[in-house]
Amino acid sequence: MSVRSMFAAVLLLMLCACDNINEVPYKGTFVNESTYTLTIAPNSQTWTGFILAPGESKVVSLDDKTLLFTVSPAVVVWVFEEETSTVTFYDRDPTSDDDTVYCLEGATACDGTAAIYYCEGGFWKRSLCADACVDLGYTAAVGCGYSSNAGQDQCFCE
Repeated sequence: MSVRSMFAAVLLLMLCACDNINEVPYKGTFVNESTYTLTIAPNSQTWTGFILAPGESKVVSLDDKTLLFTVSPAVVVWVFEEETSTVTFYDRDPTSDDDTVYCLEGATACDGTAAIYYCEGGFWKRSLCADACVDLGYTAAVGCGYSSNAGQDQCFCE
């Protein structure tokens, strides 16, 4: 599977997790925090691609419920922030030989005490602990931190 196909497949899976997805069109933001000028192009859709210089952002709206895209050059990694529907691009680790896996499946990292990054499908995804806990059937989140029982960062729920 090519890197471009992986980008499209992962974004499609992430966007399909939204509530009432059949009733709302796609609206999201692309943010370029990398040092590269990026070309964002449609992948089997008919929207107009665009150039994103370092430090720039662009809001994209479609009548379709999903946005399939490719990015070049493919020397960046990206994080999809579900609650804001934001894709942020970062420079890839220059010492890595791996072009396809950007994080280890199941890896986690707290983002302060209220949110967590977790690796899904080779890409980092960010979620508020409050949302993650409710999704797991709990009533509230206490915070995010390292769990010696789990051996990694996790959201603490009650």
